[in-house]
Amino acid sequence: MKKIIFILFSVAIYSQDIEFRGLVSADNNQIKNLADPTDEQDAVTKKYVDTNVNSFSGSYNDLVNTPLLFDGVFSSLNGLPTTIAGYGISDALALGTTATSALAGNTTTITSQQASDIQTNNAKVSNIQPDWNASSGEAVIINKPNVYLKEDVDALISQLQSQIDDLRERIQNLNPYSIIAHEGFEYDEGATLYEKNGGSGWGGAWNNNNSNQNYFSIRNMHYIMNASSSYGGVYTSGRRSAMTYPDLATGGNYLGNDDQQTDVACFSYRNLNETINSGVHYVQFLVQFNDFSDADASGALNNYFILNEDTSEKLVVRRKDGNIFMAKTKTSTDSVDIVDTGVALKGSSEAQFVIIQIDFDNTKTSIWVDPELSSFDYVNPGSPNAFLNYAFSFNRITLVSQTKWDFGVPTLFDEISVIMKN
Repeated sequence: MKKIIFILFSVAIYSQDIEFRGLVSADNNQIKNLADPTDEQDAVTKKYVDTNVNSFSGSYNDLVNTPLLFDGVFSSLNGLPTTIAGYGISDALALGTTATSALAGNTTTITSQQASDIQTNNAKVSNIQPDWNASSGEAVIINKPNVYLKEDVDALISQLQSQIDDLRERIQNLNPYSIIAHEGFEYDEGATLYEKNGGSGWGGAWNNNNSNQNYFSIRNMHYIMNASSSYGGVYTSGRRSAMTYPDLATGGNYLGNDDQQTDVACFSYRNLNETINSGVHYVQFLVQFNDFSDADASGALNNYFILNEDTSEKLVVRRKDGNIFMAKTKTSTDSVDIVDTGVALKGSSEAQFVIIQIDFDNTKTSIWVDPELSSFDYVNPGSPNAFLNYAFSFNRITLVSQTKWDFGVPTLFDEISVIMKN
């Protein structure tokens, strides 16, 4: 009979390092109970990988050691290196703020205000080199840089201003004068002039309420007339000229009175848009002055064309001693204040045309009576009929007429113009 003997033994395993050399295979079996890694070459468990991969949200902010992001605000660069080398890049050109490290040896300092201005597109750029010359002409300017030097812009403006001045002179040569005010009395025939506001270049309507009148009524008003107007006494058609003049455009109507105004002085005035006080200006008008002698004109002496500065008389064209005179005021008597044109009144036979030149540059006022308009040169007029060594500011024109019943001819006015020499 066999005997089976069992020998029992136990093995005690103590913790100690096990070193593997060569190829180690787990033969497709799992390795269990691994500790978390501590060194770079440690094996890791599935749990460690899952935990660390899933902790990244995908945001740039979860990353560490990221490069600096410039947000466009210069203040965000405070305290940071100012050179490329300061960011660990060697053999690079520094962008510093000293003469030895800055580009081209120039020093650039940006203050916080300048940085703010740059952000809002308000900065100035100085000390740049131009690549064009403003004085060399338009062809170079076509390919102009985006930034210009102030002195070059000033030179360009000066060049353009010179061209503008040259163009202005050419235009003036084509049109040597400008009409700045005109009145042709083209209102309804038979209407009063009071409050009429036609024409051009005036600062308001016609007014008749003059301080020279003791009262103001229908008898103190001027009236619009034409060849068809039918009045009695001195205003009969046979005593009125056609109020036309060779080479002068007229509209047919003119200014006079009806037959109720005899022996009554009528004053009408109108203000200009501006005060005339410089350069060379002309004032011209068509007129028929009454032609009776001063001795016969008792009670009907007030027949004047007046230039005023506000209410002050500055120049008066009037009938006197059968001729047309020019004076500083209605009452002027001194030879330096009143001059005779030497041109006789023509009465109702034909209207007369008067041109006055006020030359502020030479302090001289000249008058031409009945010139040939077809050849009259406003730029270089010929010798006047008379002149005063005198110039004056004016901004108002006053018309005055007074007649006697059934005696002589009436005073009529038309085609008033104020002209500026360019």
